[in-house]
Amino acid sequence: MKRIYNKLINILYSIVRKTELVKTWTAEWFAIFRKKTLYKDVKWTKEQQKEFDEFWKTNYGKKISNRWHKLYEACSREHRIDYLPEILYTTKIEPKFNNYEYCKVYADKNLNEIFFNGRIDGVRTPKTFLSNSHGRFYDGDRHLISREKAIEIFANVGMAVIKPAVDSSSGKNVVIVEMKEGKNIRNGASAEDIINSYKVNFIVQEKIVPNKELETLYPKAINTVRAISYIVGDRIEIAPLSLRIGGGGSEVDNIHAGGMSVAVSDEGSLHKFAYRLGYGDSIEKYASHPDTGIVFEGYKLSFMSKIVKVAKNLHELTSNIGVVSWDFTVDKEDNVVIIEANFRGQSVWFPQMLSGNAFFGNDTAEILSCAK
Repeated sequence: MKRIYNKLINILYSIVRKTELVKTWTAEWFAIFRKKTLYKDVKWTKEQQKEFDEFWKTNYGKKISNRWHKLYEACSREHRIDYLPEILYTTKIEPKFNNYEYCKVYADKNLNEIFFNGRIDGVRTPKTFLSNSHGRFYDGDRHLISREKAIEIFANVGMAVIKPAVDSSSGKNVVIVEMKEGKNIRNGASAEDIINSYKVNFIVQEKIVPNKELETLYPKAINTVRAISYIVGDRIEIAPLSLRIGGGGSEVDNIHAGGMSVAVSDEGSLHKFAYRLGYGDSIEKYASHPDTGIVFEGYKLSFMSKIVKVAKNLHELTSNIGVVSWDFTVDKEDNVVIIEANFRGQSVWFPQMLSGNAFFGNDTAEILSCAK
């Protein structure tokens, strides 16, 4: 009887996962057709198309659409046959490399401090003042507290960041508050009303003060490095690196919230142009920051080699996870700060559009052999 029950559960679970994949597949095709105006002027020769088809038939077993490749090329101006299409990552590689159940647990931002804080010297998570998990409140030391106590803590927390702990993305509902005597002095909202607006599953943390190199680029946001680590064989490698920079007075740097992104070399040198990509439906580029005037090309971040090493070491702490998108910043004491880690719904389009390099680089053929 137990065997039949487990088989039924597995069938139902499989239906849910397949339904989600069909939804993702449909959304990816809709998105790439919607962006057609961005890549319609990218033309390939017959020789380029032939080389492209042969590469994918050899390494993936069949031909694929070149639409994603042309989109990346429209931004980067680099023609590559080994770019990884977003649809292939979201529907084939991520589901195969990252265990769904483990991802759901790791994605809870309330657990980042438990999993990662202090595990590596000079690497930390933001200090937590207050959190809510499944409707239960915890203080900064992970002790259960009452709702009344939670509001009392929040009422005088000072400058802090409040954000959803689960099912969040692209900086949605990330708000910087300045709490004093029960009010957010920025807009007058009461501590209780703010807590009520988030309902369940949220976290309140310190607002990081970035180090001078990041602050000089744009002082109002922390500016974060996206380092994506992946396992191939017995190695952990890093996909093309990028830096997200705030702008226009915004205090968050997400590309979907008006921020801009620029590719960064492993040695820490910024590329020539930063881009406002939105959801991949615009390609506005800047040679210098429109607010601070800092020229991007050649601007050096001295800590990038450390971040690459940290991303690889942190990945070793996760189980059943093949690809992780880490968001890091560096604080004024030069500690690497883990802002968040993403395990589901990751994106491969913008690192490739920014850098002109293939997401998996020299490992592309090996990764594709696993995915086909």
